[in-house]
Amino acid sequence: AMSFRYDQIDGDMAFGELGIEGDTGDVDVAIISYGNGAYLSRQALARLRESGGRYRLIDLRWLAPMDIPRLLDALEGAGSCLIVDECRRSGSPSEGLMAGLLEQGFSKRLRRLTAEDSFIPLGPASYTVLPSVTTIVDAAHDLLEATDDA
Repeated sequence: AMSFRYDQIDGDMAFGELGIEGDTGDVDVAIISYGNGAYLSRQALARLRESGGRYRLIDLRWLAPMDIPRLLDALEGAGSCLIVDECRRSGSPSEGLMAGLLEQGFSKRLRRLTAEDSFIPLGPASYTVLPSVTTIVDAAHDLLEATDDA
């Protein structure tokens, strides 16, 4: 259910501006997403914060060009990063994001949650291959439990 009322928009949004929600300063996990992934991540963020810990959501809002230096600034203080991408695992924006972050020196734990490399079924069956609130929460918890040696 993606139907909801949007807040009144006041003013303009600068090209490439990120949407940043959640905790400021040091956070356990920063979640990067866009589109429906950001919508689902926003719901997951609420559930994660109920279970303790500090979390931040970074809504890309723009996919091209990807402003990696601006994204690195938004990741400041994050202990780890989860990229939520509802595109298929192969050939998705998350591949470029991961490469860009690593090439520009991001050295914290970094994982991505994507759709499966498959046809995306219609209706409720789509949730068998796409990220969901539950899989986002689980992936964030798994990232917290991961060690740097894994």
